[in-house]
Amino acid sequence: MPVKEIRSSGNRYVKEYRRLAGSRKYRRSAGKLALEGPHLLQEALAAGLTPEVVFFTRDFLEGNGGEVVASLPEKARKYLLPPSLFARLADTESPQEVAAIVPFILPEPSAIAGRQPSLVLILDRLQDPGNMGTLVRTAAAAGADAIFYTPGSVDPYSPKALRASAGAVFHLPPAVAEEPLQLVKLLQGGGMQVLAAQPRDGRLYWEVDLRKKAAFLIGSEGGGLSPELAAAADLAVSIPLLSPLDSLNAAVAGALLLYEALRQRRE
Repeated sequence: MPVKEIRSSGNRYVKEYRRLAGSRKYRRSAGKLALEGPHLLQEALAAGLTPEVVFFTRDFLEGNGGEVVASLPEKARKYLLPPSLFARLADTESPQEVAAIVPFILPEPSAIAGRQPSLVLILDRLQDPGNMGTLVRTAAAAGADAIFYTPGSVDPYSPKALRASAGAVFHLPPAVAEEPLQLVKLLQGGGMQVLAAQPRDGRLYWEVDLRKKAAFLIGSEGGGLSPELAAAADLAVSIPLLSPLDSLNAAVAGALLLYEALRQRRE
């Protein structure tokens, strides 16, 4: 489609983008995501997704972004926005002047679990979008097969979490586990050991045989794991804390556990 120009904030695509960026409920019902920045857009394209609408400024089009625009699928609607309008669209303080509406179907947890994954991350009521996105990115980099999150967690498809994931959500899309205990039982039934990350009193994580199929339970930043999930695990694992601190950052803890599993499996 040819490039068209939008100058009004009342344009229906501009309004839809802002609604997608601001509403978790609407993202789910519409089956679409709001992406900001060239990296997220390119990762979505690399994952085989086709943008419905792409917005950009003239500076982006005439600069390095010209190649990005030229590579867009023909059926993607392309709109030129003045910088003032794009700034109202953007979620960041210094926008990179390209954004998109991309159709995206959320994965089904049962379908993922049914594929008999070998390395899984389950996030329980995580609250920080930066931690959520970082854990998705780390899980993808460490070769995890699946990532789940429980109700009460921050949305991994929110603009901040998407940016923190650096587009990893398109390659390892997180699935919501509406019934976390059922998920744990399903994984255990498939021969997977479920390991609860606890700040203290667990077995040292490098002493556990992670060459076996493993699922790590990571709790919220403030409250840790729910007692029910912790009790359902096969084993508690801990990372040594050589100071009076209560715990590590959730994203750091998850990274250590995932990469220890990768290290053991490569030996």
